[in-house]
Amino acid sequence: MTKGADVARMPEVLRQRGFRLLFAARSTSALGTAMADLAATFAILRIGGSAGDLGLVFAAGTLPGLVLTLVGGVAGDRWDRRRILVLTNLTSALVQATLATLLLTGHAAVWQFVVGQVVGGIAFAFAWPAGVALFPTVVGRAHLQAANSLVGMASNVAEIAGPPVAGILLAVSSPGWALAADALSFVAAALLISRLPRSEGTVVAGRSLWGDIRGGWREFASRRWVWLMVASFASYQATVLPAIFVLGPVLAVQHLHGATSWAVVLSARAVGAVLAGLVLLRWRPRRPLVASTLVILLDVPFLAALALGLPLAAVAMAGALSSAGVVAADTVWESTFQANVPDDVLSRVSSYESLGSIMINPLGFALVGAVAAALGAGPVITAAIGGQVLVRLLLVASPSLRAVRRAEPHPPLVEESLAGS
Repeated sequence: MTKGADVARMPEVLRQRGFRLLFAARSTSALGTAMADLAATFAILRIGGSAGDLGLVFAAGTLPGLVLTLVGGVAGDRWDRRRILVLTNLTSALVQATLATLLLTGHAAVWQFVVGQVVGGIAFAFAWPAGVALFPTVVGRAHLQAANSLVGMASNVAEIAGPPVAGILLAVSSPGWALAADALSFVAAALLISRLPRSEGTVVAGRSLWGDIRGGWREFASRRWVWLMVASFASYQATVLPAIFVLGPVLAVQHLHGATSWAVVLSARAVGAVLAGLVLLRWRPRRPLVASTLVILLDVPFLAALALGLPLAAVAMAGALSSAGVVAADTVWESTFQANVPDDVLSRVSSYESLGSIMINPLGFALVGAVAAALGAGPVITAAIGGQVLVRLLLVASPSLRAVRRAEPHPPLVEESLAGS
């Protein structure tokens, strides 16, 4: 095949220099993070930390997001989003480099990991809204789904490749080297992002921080299709996600072959996620929010297979379909959200979307575990399935969701009068 034919078959978004830079930045940092997550866990255990310490460390990273995400949304609409991402990547690099040095010199303590997670969480609270809003300015709104699909595939491949690499480093040396590699990945990401064009915020100067936060709330609340979808994400985070990741390992021990079987299921889910990304390069649903709402129901066969104790092959196949559905739903939603929310409020609305989606997650994990201990895993999974089917059917019936159409290369975006009806 000729080089010209290869280029013709390439997703159009890859021909854009800005996207290639952003893709390389996100892929590099994703691989570093996938290595660091495993390394940090075993580093804490090696320095004498307990399971409770692990929970404290990882919880410390979520708290800044709950507190500062809305401030991060204001920053993304006020300032150069590119600069925010450069600074937050460099901050994360400094955190990981410091922890790596402490580990390699034998001076690490659990409290230092807690502080590191807090600082990293603050950086993420500013990076996420800025990153969501930067995407449409780099790739163009008609190519958002392809761009998000490619970035998602890279992240999923990183999640597959990162832990084995980190495992090798752990086996032959110190986990500090994996954290050092993560620090370098953040530096590389910052350098790549710095080569993008400026992406200035458009918020009117002179307003107070609180005024901008309230303005972001008005923009979020005025879009029925946005807050309905966010409410559905919150219900998912509180029920289905804990059912999979809290009860899944328990049921794998009861019905399959324990940790080995669960590792096979997780690997199958990773493969399903990558395959979904490939499909999304071509499939662009005309009513994206309806499609996003329905494909998430691919979790139902997976939950049922776990509860019924089906053979490992059936559970793994259902797990792959489940993960494919989640990736498809997330990618279609994110692309639609970025395409249909105006640029001048996109970071702030994104911050409310993120906060509303995840804030109930810790409570959901705690409650699902407690209820399952009292009633058994089966009834909890049955309730999660029934609740999600009901939520999805109610969403599909909403005219505001059905009114949102996919972004085309040239026609105008969805009229706000339709999107907010």
